Amino acid sequence: MLVSEEDMIAAKIPLNKRDFCAHKYMDLLECQRHHYPFMLKCAHEKHEYHHCLADDAVLRLKEYERERRLLERKKRIQATAA
Repeated sequence: MLVSEEDMIAAKIPLNKRDFCAHKYMDLLECQRHHYPFMLKCAHEKHEYHHCLADDAVLRLKEYERERRLLERKKRIQATAA
């Protein structure tokens, strides 16, 4: 994680947003505070945050699939050895 727990507490980030994309969320909040009420100027930061969330979801799915395949392979090897 790029942001420490203390930084997230200081930035008042909600618990459900404290993940691997918290640094992008902090950038988005900073932009929204700076450009209020014209938050459309923060479209780039919002896009980066949502892109980070999508990349994180894809990475988690790939890791799950890898672990599932490794477990299946291990069971197959044990079944042939027995």
